Amino acid sequence: MDQEQEAEKKPSKKDAKKKRARRTERRFIAQSSHNAWLVRILGGLGATTLGAGTWGYTYGHAFDADEKLKPIPAYLIAGGAVLTGATIWLGTSSEMPLRVGDPGIAMERGEVRRMAWSAVSQITFESGNLAVVVTGKDESGSAWTFKVPLNAHAEAVGWLVKEALDRIPKVVDIPDRVLEGLPSANPHAGMMVDLEPLQVVGKKDAVTGKTISYEPDARVCTRCERVYFKRTVPKKCKCGCLLTELRAQTTVDTSDSVDEDEDDADDDDDDADDEDDDDADADDADADDADDGDDADADDADDDKRGSGRK
Repeated sequence: MDQEQEAEKKPSKKDAKKKRARRTERRFIAQSSHNAWLVRILGGLGATTLGAGTWGYTYGHAFDADEKLKPIPAYLIAGGAVLTGATIWLGTSSEMPLRVGDPGIAMERGEVRRMAWSAVSQITFESGNLAVVVTGKDESGSAWTFKVPLNAHAEAVGWLVKEALDRIPKVVDIPDRVLEGLPSANPHAGMMVDLEPLQVVGKKDAVTGKTISYEPDARVCTRCERVYFKRTVPKKCKCGCLLTELRAQTTVDTSDSVDEDEDDADDDDDDADDEDDDDADADDADADDADDGDDADADDADDDKRGSGRK
């Protein structure tokens, strides 16, 4: 009964596997760098002119009597179309969408090209271009440097700087006076995107460079998502995060594996004892059968002697 209770309390390997933390990021669409009021005024004028020209061409007959005034509705439609096109051109940006979150920084240029926080080597600010400059390597290991303009990506810059200061403050090389003038991280900015758990198989250990081939052997820094092999986890990550919990987790996993080995050994011993008991019972049964056979032979011999005596 006690063994059954212990077996029920003991978690299985699937239950013992810790749930991974939720990974998210924010997607930012580039905003126009032109004056917002200029875009609104042009848009209003374009819409009004298009509406007036369309009405005059379709329903209005005030210009039909005069040949000189008759083409005015067509001119209004053409002018409204030009103003609307200018509004679209000034109100949009050629900058690519930007993503900032747990896996790092990414830009969408057809495909998502990402730079993990652990691969960022430097973050600076160019005062002349009013842009944040990020230098590092992408997921394929290729060197990559890109700029995030403040005018087009004000919200993204706020979140990029905040996340960088929280995760990798050592590589942020921006003066305090400039940081004070940058936008703050608006909690409602961008679109939240849920991501799949980090795939650690195939990643390289940050200490030895050994490829991780078995997921339970990996330990991941919660700040920069730098991957370590469970037996080479340092006390402190390169980003500055303490890895005491990951080291303790390695010790627990080792003790659990030892306990499982001991349980397996005990189970093998119990099976061996059961087999020995079964063999002994079988030998006893054979011995009893042999004794019964000897007794039967003796009885037959006595019967034969009695028969011969009577004769």
